[in-house]
Amino acid sequence: MVKAFEKTYGGALKGIFFAVNPLKKRILKTNCTVHKYINMKALDLLKIQGYNEEYEFFKKYIKELNEGVTWADQDFKSSNHFFHVTKGRGLYGFSNALIECTKYSNMAAKSFSLNRTKKGVFYLGAACHLIQDVTVPQHVNNKLLRSHRKFELWIISKLLSDFSFEAKDGIVKYKTIEEFIKNNATMANNTYLKNMNIKNKEQRYYSIASTIIKEAERTTAGFLILFYNSMKIKKILP
Repeated sequence: MVKAFEKTYGGALKGIFFAVNPLKKRILKTNCTVHKYINMKALDLLKIQGYNEEYEFFKKYIKELNEGVTWADQDFKSSNHFFHVTKGRGLYGFSNALIECTKYSNMAAKSFSLNRTKKGVFYLGAACHLIQDVTVPQHVNNKLLRSHRKFELWIISKLLSDFSFEAKDGIVKYKTIEEFIKNNATMANNTYLKNMNIKNKEQRYYSIASTIIKEAERTTAGFLILFYNSMKIKKILP
């Protein structure tokens, strides 16, 4: 009964979202500036750490990777991009980051197997979006949702003013998508708890952003390596 109500509730919310979506597209227009930045820095990290084969491959398809990372946020798909750090679930009535990341990864693998490489990288970009989202405290702790947009706009303002959040080493590799999602969620929440008592907003935002963006870059690089290797093992890639 609860599950049925959740599904109905989620469906009703989605109906409201789609009703206002044309207005959102005109006013807000999601460009995923931060996600594209993370992708670029993740590729730089691959090169710095000597993963030249992976770097050259994804550099060739960076356009598709960034198109996928942007698409993942369109049409209010972002309502499924949450993963509570202790409950292991998304927003009430919706899917969650682990389910969505797994789904997009499977779609990417299927596209690769059909020799549709560009489409495969596109869906891989969508999966990367989820890996990156769960490094953000507001995506893993529902109590922080109100501050999400302010924090995101602060980061964008810094990136647009040539401020750099750049990991130079330490690619983070895990064996499964679940490990990427759960470990990033734990990191995000711990980072928030560590900095929550800093009263100066600028200092607090900088400390949190510096930590989570660099980890997003490291884990995105690790996730790209995991996927690339899985395609090689299956002999889909030479």
